[in-house]
Amino acid sequence: MKQHLLNNKYIYLLIFFLFSAKLLFYFGYNSFSEAPDSWAFNHFVTELLNDNFNDYVGERTPGYPYLMYLLNHDKMLVVLVQMLMGIITAVFWFKTVLKLEIPEKISFYCTLFFALYLQNFFFETFILAETFMLLLNSIILYILLNNYFEKKQILVEICMSVLLAILILVKPFFLFYPFLIYALYLIKNPSFKKVISVKLIIFILPAYAYFSWCSFVEEKTGYFEPTAYFGLNLAQNCLFFAEKGPKEFDFIANPYVKYREEMLQKGEDASMAVWKVWGGQHLAPKYTKFADVTHQFGDYAKATIASNFGDYLYYSITNSWFDFWKVFDMKPYMSFKENTFNTFVTVINTIQMVVLLILKFIFLILSFYYTFLFIKNKKVTQVMILLAFIHAAAILQALVVYGTNAKYAFPYEFFMVVVVVLFLKEKLNWPSKASNISPLE
Repeated sequence: MKQHLLNNKYIYLLIFFLFSAKLLFYFGYNSFSEAPDSWAFNHFVTELLNDNFNDYVGERTPGYPYLMYLLNHDKMLVVLVQMLMGIITAVFWFKTVLKLEIPEKISFYCTLFFALYLQNFFFETFILAETFMLLLNSIILYILLNNYFEKKQILVEICMSVLLAILILVKPFFLFYPFLIYALYLIKNPSFKKVISVKLIIFILPAYAYFSWCSFVEEKTGYFEPTAYFGLNLAQNCLFFAEKGPKEFDFIANPYVKYREEMLQKGEDASMAVWKVWGGQHLAPKYTKFADVTHQFGDYAKATIASNFGDYLYYSITNSWFDFWKVFDMKPYMSFKENTFNTFVTVINTIQMVVLLILKFIFLILSFYYTFLFIKNKKVTQVMILLAFIHAAAILQALVVYGTNAKYAFPYEFFMVVVVVLFLKEKLNWPSKASNISPLE
């Protein structure tokens, strides 16, 4: 028992500190939080509880709502479970950093530093999928960095396939994961023999989950897509060149431009202007169903982007991609009852956000350095695996949607910090120490 505690002391210390901190925050805040996106999750859970999807309009996929359904839609219980997820996530972070051969003590402080980042606590109080996505992402990257590409074990591939399927059902944006994983596998020691591999198993459950859900959505809305939001999100990318679309879509472009200018003059978030087009019933009476409206938005967006591709790329880079490297703050969406606690949280949160912003900037600079090494050495290292996932997400989110893009970075921010720590390890010649945490492996 004594040896077990010694071998795993950092994990138990991590759990102890996080449990204490989350408990204090839970009683200090003593509530759950809801953002505008929370409505769709709550509505979906109600439909699950009533076993009636007659009013389903294609707003959300079932991954996160089903978790809430299992918790009987008890929102305070959802918060507690999400806080537990936060602790489990931190354990996977610690084990991941150890796999990267960073000394135990530094791994512990690195993990604790980011696990105490208040944005993690904030998201855990929200009826939003971010905490669940963070957990799934952290487990997947732990498996990938744990010699995944050298292994050919059916059980490992099945586990990966299950995790990817759940993640895609939580957020279809992550559909690119199986393709990226398989591409990295082929690039790492390339060979024609590797093309047909046990690794293909990772496509089976994600494909089944995605196409099955799209079929369900088609049955309810008439459109084969994972959610009805895709067209609306794509239309958001046209914000700054909305008036340049084909004349046949003036019934969308004219009110879109009107709301854009009004919101810009008032200093509001103009990325939501297209939502006002929907809310103002500008497509009625011909299009009144949400799915029909968003499908029209999608047709408008595709036509506008096709005829203004240069503008699309310019604004995707200068707005959406750039915003990914900012730090998203959930605190303004929260309501604190105790002023002293609110002040304390505000001060700590501000300091943490500034520190993380600096670390993300350093990560961006290091990305060029490690990309140069990859081109030079032609080796897929563990750092390159992290870079591949982070930058693929940064590029794809920029191409798909504009508005609150910094939130897309949330599942990857810890791993950006890890890349910075790995660089320091390399330059400072920290001694590598193999992990001796056997009982919890």
